Amino acid sequence: MPIVLKFIKGLYRKRFIQIATVILSVILISATSVYYFESAREDSNIRSLWDGVWWAVVTMGTVGYGDIYPITAGGRAVGLILIFAGVGLMSLFTATIASIFVERKIKEGKGLETVKEKDHIVICGWNQHTEEVLQALTTYGSMEDTPIILINELSVDDVDSLKLKYDKYNLRFLRGNYVHEDVLSRANITKAAFALIMADTSGSHPHERIDERTTLAALAIKSIAPNVKTIAELLDGENKQHLKRANVDEIIVRGEHVGSLLASAINSPGLPKIFSSMLSLGDTNKLWRVEIPRSFVGNTFIELSAFYRGKRHAILIGLLTEKKAMKLADILSDDTSIIDTFIKDKIKESKKDFFYKREEMQFILNPDDGYIIKDGQFAVILSRVMPAR
Repeated sequence: MPIVLKFIKGLYRKRFIQIATVILSVILISATSVYYFESAREDSNIRSLWDGVWWAVVTMGTVGYGDIYPITAGGRAVGLILIFAGVGLMSLFTATIASIFVERKIKEGKGLETVKEKDHIVICGWNQHTEEVLQALTTYGSMEDTPIILINELSVDDVDSLKLKYDKYNLRFLRGNYVHEDVLSRANITKAAFALIMADTSGSHPHERIDERTTLAALAIKSIAPNVKTIAELLDGENKQHLKRANVDEIIVRGEHVGSLLASAINSPGLPKIFSSMLSLGDTNKLWRVEIPRSFVGNTFIELSAFYRGKRHAILIGLLTEKKAMKLADILSDDTSIIDTFIKDKIKESKKDFFYKREEMQFILNPDDGYIIKDGQFAVILSRVMPAR
C-alpha cells in the first residue's frame, strides 16, 4: 500500500496530472451543481447526473452543441462560472501538453533524452572512421532497420548534419561521457544487442588517454550489461590485455596488420588490392558470416562448399565456431549437496577465475575437404550479394 501511495504522490507532483485533476474536479462539481438546480424543473433537459457531466464537458471545451443547457437561474450561474474557469483551465492544459512535447524535443536536440529501444546498437565515441561504420551498418549493411544510438560529444552542427544525412535510418544521438554509467543507462545499454567503443576523439579529452577511456567504458558496460556483445577499438596493441580482463568480445587494434599488408605487396604483388576490395564499402564481394543449413550438419566441407558455390554463387572460406562460456553451474549437479556448496565456497575464497566469462570465436580457415561440419558452426563465405538472414 505505501508503494501505491508513493506512486500516486509522484504522479500528482507532475504539473500535467495536477491540471488534469483540477479540470476533472471542476467538471464533476459543475455537473453536480447544475443537476441540483435543474433536476427540480420538469421542463429541464438535464435529467441525470450524466447529462450534467456531458453539459460541463461540452461547455468547458467551448464546443456548445446546444442539445443540453440550463434554464434555471442557479444552473445558468454555474454555467457562467464554468465558462470563465474553463477557458483558463483548458488554455493551461493545452499549453502544458505543448510544453511537454517542446521539452522532449529540446532534450532530443541536445542529446539528453532517454531511449527505450531494444536489441539496438550503441556506438560510444567518435573518430574519423565512425561514419564509415555507420555506412557499413546502414547504406551497405544488413542492419538498416536496427536502431543505432550514438554517444559522443560532437558539436550540435555535426550532429545535425549526421541526422540530415541518415534521416531515413533509425539513428539517435545522446550527448555525454560514455564512461559514466548514467549516460550508458540513458542509452538502455542493458537491452542493447551490440556495443561498439570507438577510439574517441570528440570532446576535449586528452588524446593520450583514449585507450584508457575505452577500457573504462568496457568495464562500465560489462558491469551493468554483461551479456551485451562488446567490440572495442584500440590505438595501442599493448592495452589489449586490459580489454581482455574486461571480457570484451572483439578487440580491433588500429593498424595491427599494416605490416603484413605491406610485406604482401612485395611477396605477392596485387594482394593488398584484393583485401582492400573486399573491405571497401562500395564493392559487391564481401565476407559474410551465415548460418549453416541444418541438413549439412554431419556432411563434409567439400559438400557444403559445393552448395554455396552452386546455390548462392559464393565461395566458402572457412568455418567459425562460438565457444560458449563455461559456468560453474555447468559442472555441478542440479541438487544443492554439501559437496557442491563446498566447491562454490572454495572457488569464491580463491578469488580466481577458473571459468570462461565470455564466448570465444574459433576460426578454421580452408579445412580439408573431408572435414565434418559440426552443429553450432557458422560458414564464412565470400559473396556478391548479402545472404538471406
